[in-house]
Amino acid sequence: MTLSPREEAVAKPVPAAHVVPQIGLEQYYREAGPDYAAWSREFNMHFGYYRTGANPLRRETMLEQMNAEVLARLRLEGIVEPRLLDLGCGLGATLRSFARRLPQAWLLGITRVPWQVENARALNHAAGCGERVRVLEGDYEETVLPSASYDGVYALESCCHAHGADKGALLAEAHRLLRPGGHFIVADGFLARDWFANALQQHIYRKLCDCWVIEQLAQLDLFKTRMKELGFTDITIEHLQMRVAPSVAHIPWVTLKFLLTDVVFGKSKMTRARWNNVLAPA
Repeated sequence: MTLSPREEAVAKPVPAAHVVPQIGLEQYYREAGPDYAAWSREFNMHFGYYRTGANPLRRETMLEQMNAEVLARLRLEGIVEPRLLDLGCGLGATLRSFARRLPQAWLLGITRVPWQVENARALNHAAGCGERVRVLEGDYEETVLPSASYDGVYALESCCHAHGADKGALLAEAHRLLRPGGHFIVADGFLARDWFANALQQHIYRKLCDCWVIEQLAQLDLFKTRMKELGFTDITIEHLQMRVAPSVAHIPWVTLKFLLTDVVFGKSKMTRARWNNVLAPA
């Protein structure tokens, strides 16, 4: 995949104000990132999508199905060589999934985490798609990628790390980067309202955000309003709680197995970021 000089220059310094004071995003994923292997052998760093009739015990199959569902909603029919952009690509598992399904596609991922860039590139080459799948370091809320350059843009459980209750900067950047007629897909957790039923619920939410280095989850009504203001049309909202739930049910088993193999009988050092990665799903 050949990138233009502007695409190669995508990496920009992240302003200090964007760093969560407890543990920065880069530190969190540098220390806890390898632990995601306990969740997915392919390093799918998201929840799965359950299809009726599928085996709910096969976690990796559900994780891969979520990739397929995102791809289907990008609506690329008729585009011979689609250009796709992953905003917050992690270790590139979704990009590699798309590369297997779309042999003519050009795929680019952006992440703020240098550790992820290095390891994603190694995984891409090991999978034989290093020429078509590129991962660059940069801030997905303010890239220097050329406008109107991508047939599809998506954020799979990475939108949560953007700033603000409406995630306005991320949405504006996605809108700028899309070609006319392109599609933007977000799969993530949202708040349905701006209040909590009780103090305990609020405390749990705040603790989850702190552990996963999230400023705040998007508020659904503000998110949708901001999309309309930016010029997005044909906005569709799907509630996937029950589709995601079977993969979420794997958390206790995966967590227990991780604690036994890496903490009780393992020799690797448990840092605060790694402990947070255990606590957040709980």
